[in-house]
Amino acid sequence: MGKDNLGRFFLGLSPDSKRFAYCIADFIRYENAHGRKVRIRPRNFDPSEALESVPASSGVLRPSDPPFVVHSTTLVAYEKIMQDGQLKSTSRLRNEGKTQHAVGFLPLGEPPDYLDYVMLGNGVACEVVVNSHLHGKPCFKLNAPYEPQARMYFDAHKIIKDGLAVRDGTHIFKVYGALPLEGYLLRTVFAGDVELPDGAAHWTPLLFAEAADELFHRETGISV
Repeated sequence: MGKDNLGRFFLGLSPDSKRFAYCIADFIRYENAHGRKVRIRPRNFDPSEALESVPASSGVLRPSDPPFVVHSTTLVAYEKIMQDGQLKSTSRLRNEGKTQHAVGFLPLGEPPDYLDYVMLGNGVACEVVVNSHLHGKPCFKLNAPYEPQARMYFDAHKIIKDGLAVRDGTHIFKVYGALPLEGYLLRTVFAGDVELPDGAAHWTPLLFAEAADELFHRETGISV
């Protein structure tokens, strides 16, 4: 996702992805619900099949839903999160008078309402976001030098079943306003919990994400 040459927010999808129909339906519904029209290319593609086959309810588990989702953050922010007992959206933090920079928000051209949500994902993307915060600007290189911070694992299925998950087509899902830690946080992995792989000179977003996921799977038995 990002900006096109006219500055419009867009989502690019591969028809080969197992989440293709879900992403199409979620993106259209979310954008329409926020008063935005969606233009689809190629123009001869008909999204009606995806809309008919994908349940509109956010509280329904899907075959493509992973058992866990991740929210990575800086160590400084992690301490505040633990004090608050919850993850808070950028908008919520700003309303509380706390400085919160949304690095990458403008470059990606995301709609303003995205700031109202706590974003949850998986894989290396979560570490790329943190590395961007550490650099103070977007840094999308997966193998860039990186100082691992805090990688937080949450129970995805419980969040969905409890009706907290909001699907926008661009993320696995997100949560409006704030997400309590109690009952949802499964584990947090730090740099000190994992060893730098043999032959690696330094951590990168990709290496840390892989090492942390492997540790999480080994400790919990939850598939990665």
